[in-house]
Formats: sequence, structure tokens, C-alpha cells
Amino acid sequence: MKIGVIGTGYVGLIQAVGLAHLGFKVVAYDIDSSKIEILKKGTPPIYEKGLKELLHQNRERIIFTSSVEDLKGSEVVFVCVGTPQDAKGKANLNFVFSAIESLKPLLTGKEIVVLKSTVPVGTNRKVQKFVGNKAFVVSNPEFLREGIAVDDFFNPERVVLGFGENHPKWVMEKMLKIYEYFLKKEVPFVVTNWESAELIKYASNTFLAMKISFINELARLSEKVGADIKDVAKGMGLDSRIGNKFLNAGIGWGGSCFPKDVSALIWQFKEWEIEPKLPKATKEINEEQILWFLNKIRKHYGGNLSGTFALLGLAFKPYTDDLRESPSLKLAEMLIEEGAFVKGYDYIEGARKNVKKLVEVKTSTRYSYGLIVCDELKTAVEGVDGVIIAVEYKEWNRENWKEISKLVRNKALFDGRNILKEELIRELIKDGWHYEGVGVKPK
Repeated sequence: MKIGVIGTGYVGLIQAVGLAHLGFKVVAYDIDSSKIEILKKGTPPIYEKGLKELLHQNRERIIFTSSVEDLKGSEVVFVCVGTPQDAKGKANLNFVFSAIESLKPLLTGKEIVVLKSTVPVGTNRKVQKFVGNKAFVVSNPEFLREGIAVDDFFNPERVVLGFGENHPKWVMEKMLKIYEYFLKKEVPFVVTNWESAELIKYASNTFLAMKISFINELARLSEKVGADIKDVAKGMGLDSRIGNKFLNAGIGWGGSCFPKDVSALIWQFKEWEIEPKLPKATKEINEEQILWFLNKIRKHYGGNLSGTFALLGLAFKPYTDDLRESPSLKLAEMLIEEGAFVKGYDYIEGARKNVKKLVEVKTSTRYSYGLIVCDELKTAVEGVDGVIIAVEYKEWNRENWKEISKLVRNKALFDGRNILKEELIRELIKDGWHYEGVGVKPK
């Protein structure tokens, strides 16, 4: 079976390579010819653990192209393009409809067009109306987590499929045939209508963001009353009705999904004249959290942030090079605005390269002044007045902190992710470090 994929970003590239690995012949199309040329050489333009190896293993079954005509003859075409938010928070569907418009002349009435892009409720119905009887539209939202997206593709917690009420039986049968690998693994399938499938994606991401915002707000209270948020989260998470995931207090969430999906859901509530109280609070708490953390740092230095700081972690989360809505970079910008000089470091080379590009772009001064990117941790911490952990790499615990102690000018550590272990924290305090986490007190 020949399968087409439109878009070779984080979602589309994983989908294309994953399906090729399952034995399908895949044609991956992207309007960005420079990206396609890179992929033809076997080099992914993004960093994901295991992706480069998987691409190399399956290069005989996948064709990368910047010509939409090459999608002709595909029985199923997955649309995996971005849906960025506009200034009001509404999802911008220009990329989706542009992709469908370019695909439409190739359709014969026997194809299935699958929307993996995160789209507002009602979009699949609109796309079906647009293509008419030239194809059958299916909603199949993605649930990949950047950093472990390859593993998520092969080991999903569920597969959601949304169909139109008038779709013939063979449409579902073909989709289940494509995902036969997951059926054999007994992965749960949710087969529903378009609207439910679309809402499942927004509801899932907003609920996860809500858990993080809730624990972050509790962390602020914990500091006031003398509680330890890590113990509070542990006690909550042991309740199977709550679970322990997404209960790690920190400086807030970012990335390519949570910010735009929460905003888009708020917009959808408003469109139907329903007050989105919980989604709005989720977003507001997250925006406040980084300011709250900055104030902790400011307070330690008596309101003067004109020193030099090492910012550990640059991407929006560990093990990715994606900088979109990165809390770390937002914190860097705030520090710079208050007169600080920031030396950034990330374990992922791609993340460092991407920030360097931001610094070099003359037309965007957001990070062009007061920030340098270091390729070694040693360089980042040398001579600094404070160390800030902004991304939750476990590897920070394995660094030589005795050596770091000799390199810094001022032993002040602000753990914005509560990632350091208690034993290490005790050793650091014993060595003269000032330590502050989020809603915790060293034991």
C-alpha cells in the first residue's frame, strides 16, 4: 500500500518514517525544498532520539519530495502540517487548507485523507465538504511527546479515529489495516465521530497543562506554609485516580502544543459562548509562574540582577532541539531586560545551534544582546554569579559539582525544575551553596 504524508515536521516525519518501518511504501511531501534535500541525504532536520537511525534503516521504503504530484496514487494521505495560533489564540488553519487544496486535484474518490494535525472541532467536517466526493476524511490526532516521539509512535497509549457518519465500512477497515501492528499489540482504539476525535486532542493537552499549573500554584502555597511540594505531589500521585505524571513543579510549561492548544480550546469555548474558566486559569497561572520564579532570584540579589548567570537547558523540554515557547528562553529574556548577562547551555547540540541562530539574526533582538551559547557546561558556569536550572535533565545530577564550585564566582543555585537529588543538594549546601527550588525546602 502506498501512503502519502504531507509535512515533514515533528509529526509528519515521525509518521512517515514509522509507517515505512512497518513495511509501507511512503511518499513524504513538503513544500520546503531545502528540508527535503536534507532528508534525501538521510539527515533529519530535527533532533529526536532514534530518528536518524530509523530513517537510515528505512530509506528504501520512503521517498522525500517537494512535488505534490508524487502523492498521486497514494491510497491514504496523512496531513501533518502546523496549526499555529493567531494573535487572538485561535488556530490558524491556512496550512491545513493549503495542503488539502494542493492535494485535491490528485484525488479520484477512492482515497482517504487523514488529518493528524491538531484542528478545532468542526474542521474535519469542513475539509470533507471542501473535497466533496473526491475523498473520505478521517480524524486521527497525534499524541507524540517531543524527545521520545519515536517510542511514542511504536508504543502509543491509544489510537483515536474519527469518521464521518456516511463513511462506507471499507474506510474504517483500511485505517485498521494500516494500524494492524497496534491492534496486535492490544493498544486501545477509540473509534468515534469527527468532533469527538478533535476534542479528545484538545481536552487531553489542556488537562495535562492544567495538572502542571495546579501543582505550580500549590508550590507557591507550599513555600508560604512550610510544606514540601515534592512530598505533596508524591502523596497526591499515589492516588490512582490522580496519578503521578505531570505533577512536577517548576517554572511552567511551553513547547509547540500546550500553549497553542490551551489557547485554541479557550477560543472554541468562547465561540460557543461558554466561559472557559479552567483553561483560562491554566494559562494565566503558567504565565505568572515564570515571573514568580524570577522574583525569587531577584530577591536573593536584593533586587539587582546585573550579574552573570548560567542558564542550564535551553529547549522547552529535555532531549529535544525545539525552542518554541521555551520557558528557559523567556527567563533569559527577562534576566537580560533587568541587566543580566546570560550564558546558556543545553546537552542537545541542536538546541544550542538553534539558539545561536536566534542570537545571530540581526532582525530579531529578543536574544541578540546579553546571551551567549556555550558548547560546554564548564564554559557556561565559569565566573557566574548564579546557576539556574531551567530544563529537567537528570544528567545535572551526574555533573562534577565540586569542579563547578571552583569555577563559579558566587555559589547560588536556582533549581527551576526540582531536578537535583536531596543527597546532592545537602552536599552543595555543605559546600557553601545557596540553594532554592520550587516549593521545596532542603532536608
